[in-house]
Amino acid sequence: MSRLDDELERQAEISELQLAARIHAARIAGTGPHECIDCDDPIPQERREAIRGCERCTDCQTLHEFQTARHYGGNR
Repeated sequence: MSRLDDELERQAEISELQLAARIHAARIAGTGPHECIDCDDPIPQERREAIRGCERCTDCQTLHEFQTARHYGGNR
């Protein structure tokens, strides 16, 4: 692996840990934020209860997962 690959992997791990910490904090605080972190639209109560700690509305979560998959090379 190159230094760039190592750095990218390290940054991805840091991002995952930060996200895990935010999700954990949201679970402790309750059902999570009431607004999507990407578009600021309200997250329906049903979604917040079904997916504790969710931070995005369904549309933004779908887009986020698609972009993340593309960034990491899709299905390997």
